[in-house]
Amino acid sequence: METSFDHNRLLKKIAKERLIPFDIVQEGKSRTFLYDNGWWTIVIEFQSSSWSKGTYLNIGVDFNFYPRDYFAFTYGHREKSFEEAKDEAHFTKIINDYCDFTIKKVKDLRSKFQDLWAATKHFKKQAGNDPWDNFILGVLYGMMGHLSKAKGYLKKVQKEKCEHDFEFERQKLVNEMLTWLGNEQIFINNMKSLINKSRQMKKLPIVDLKLTLQ
Repeated sequence: METSFDHNRLLKKIAKERLIPFDIVQEGKSRTFLYDNGWWTIVIEFQSSSWSKGTYLNIGVDFNFYPRDYFAFTYGHREKSFEEAKDEAHFTKIINDYCDFTIKKVKDLRSKFQDLWAATKHFKKQAGNDPWDNFILGVLYGMMGHLSKAKGYLKKVQKEKCEHDFEFERQKLVNEMLTWLGNEQIFINNMKSLINKSRQMKKLPIVDLKLTLQ
């Protein structure tokens, strides 16, 4: 099995050529690509393996609602199982196939998350009673002006038992958010600032956010 070629270099070269025309850009020099839409970002990860040369394909939406310096798969994740790079021609076909899939998937996600109402509808379908799901739904409803629903979801997070540092930090932020819910515009203005703070931490540019109220 001939695997002497630089499969990482080949993957990044093909992915950049195929995805950049669709405004999907590489994150630094990594195997992760991003489609950025301000308050959410689609994350495309050509995930490597510790055991073999090749790739998985993970695609999901990350909401930029929480100040952290990394991307997460908040909606969606694994799309394609691991494919081993047997030889250069074989791996070239795999990456092109994965790029074809990525382009279609990004188009689909753009439609599903085109505005706050659509994003809430689709995210709610996968949400459980996880504190992070309740946090996202609380923010989405708040930005739509549905303040009582937003309060209900954020109160659920507020009542969660905290054991780890991130849980205490999340609770602290939620306590602050709850004070913003007395006025729709105050909540939106504060969320715009919070979104840009999160974007800066992820090394994304500050943007003038236009949140579509429904």
